[in-house]
Amino acid sequence: MSVARRPAFLFDLDGKLVDSVYQHVLAWRAALASAGIDLDVWRIHRRIGMSGGLLVNALLRETVRPVSPDDIAGLQRAHAETYATYASSVRPLAGRAGALGVGVLSGGYGQDELERAGAYRVYEDPLDLLRHLDEVGVRSVD
Repeated sequence: MSVARRPAFLFDLDGKLVDSVYQHVLAWRAALASAGIDLDVWRIHRRIGMSGGLLVNALLRETVRPVSPDDIAGLQRAHAETYATYASSVRPLAGRAGALGVGVLSGGYGQDELERAGAYRVYEDPLDLLRHLDEVGVRSVD
């Protein structure tokens, strides 16, 4: 019996393909500390996987500190700058199995971050990925 093989995509939003959780925790801790906010690492760790804006809102709620859009933007910028110093220590996990990695900007990370993490290509959103399937070796079936 022959089994038809079809291309598949696995979307990773929370570190199943690359192990970057602790680099993010440390970068968020440094970003918060630069703004005079001291939070325990475990409080940050349990929020990893959220988008930057949601994470900042959730963490700042725990400090009972008012949050402005400028606060959020500043903390996200500080996180990105610090994370860049840790990015070289991010490693693919073994469950990746040689799969091709692509990035989609809808997850809250910038194109440069996704490329530094090893993305073969980066797309604006899932529709942009669909329009460019040929770039990742997939033919559209009509």
